Amino acid sequence: MRRVVSLLMVTLFLTAALSVWAGGQSEPAGERQLHFGVAAASFDDKWMSYMHEGFEEAAAERGVRITMVDGRNDPTVQQGQIDTFITQGVDAIILVPTQIEALGPMLDQTEAAGIPVVAVNRLPPEPNLSRLATFVGSNEEFAGTVQGEAIAEMLGGEGDVVIIWGQIGHPAQIGRTAGVKAVFENYPGIRVVREDTSEWQRANALQLMENWIQAGFNIDAVIGNNDESAIGAAMALEQVGMLDQVFIAGVDATPDALRFMRDGRIDVTVFQDAYGQGYACIDAAIKAVNGEELPTITDIPFLPVFPEDVDEFLALWGEQ
Repeated sequence: MRRVVSLLMVTLFLTAALSVWAGGQSEPAGERQLHFGVAAASFDDKWMSYMHEGFEEAAAERGVRITMVDGRNDPTVQQGQIDTFITQGVDAIILVPTQIEALGPMLDQTEAAGIPVVAVNRLPPEPNLSRLATFVGSNEEFAGTVQGEAIAEMLGGEGDVVIIWGQIGHPAQIGRTAGVKAVFENYPGIRVVREDTSEWQRANALQLMENWIQAGFNIDAVIGNNDESAIGAAMALEQVGMLDQVFIAGVDATPDALRFMRDGRIDVTVFQDAYGQGYACIDAAIKAVNGEELPTITDIPFLPVFPEDVDEFLALWGEQ
């Protein structure tokens, strides 16, 4: 299960994946500067902040003007922002849906206005998926599969596990949890004893873990739907001297999580390329405006990360 991924391999792998949609550096047609509306789900999510950097840097390199707004995880707020983008006559909309269930009415409006939409990170089901110019994101169930297999190996196939969800109903919460549980079906000695949500937030995960510890539940491993959940759990366990007794898994391979892993406080995470997802959206939107064909799903692959890989993945973030 464990594998060492060299920085060169990762760079080549991501470059190959990106070439599926990029096909080189697309340029806007004509002399007019393109204007894209970027409807972010939240400005308060740390992982998403790296995606926002990808939007901004790709737009600057491609000569595209972007207007990025904060949906505050509220579909009503985001609907109003889509209305504004349509009124402004943007050339394309890049959308991180606050709720995938709310996507249909938005696409009704953008289609009527002739504005292509690139959705990112939160996979909508059909029929709305096929109404997009493309969806940019990663296979969430695969991330959970990586976590489940790693933790099962660490536990030797037996133990009590808690799962800390992200936002309930979010595609990543559903897919990652499903991936974990599918693996555990092959390990009858592993029991999921508790599950609850952190809403992706470190502080919430810390409080949740404190509650489980105080309730006296036996916990051999923690699986967080994201790194912030894993970090919060690690902090709670460390406070009571239990950190060395519990294996911890996260998803995203954020710089904070990688440093926690380097210090021995997280055991496995899964790299989700937030920056790459954001960057890919700009080129995809340019292609959509130019009438070029795009795949239904533009995959930005997950990669497993273990302690021996920390320095290489920190380098991908430009950190050490």
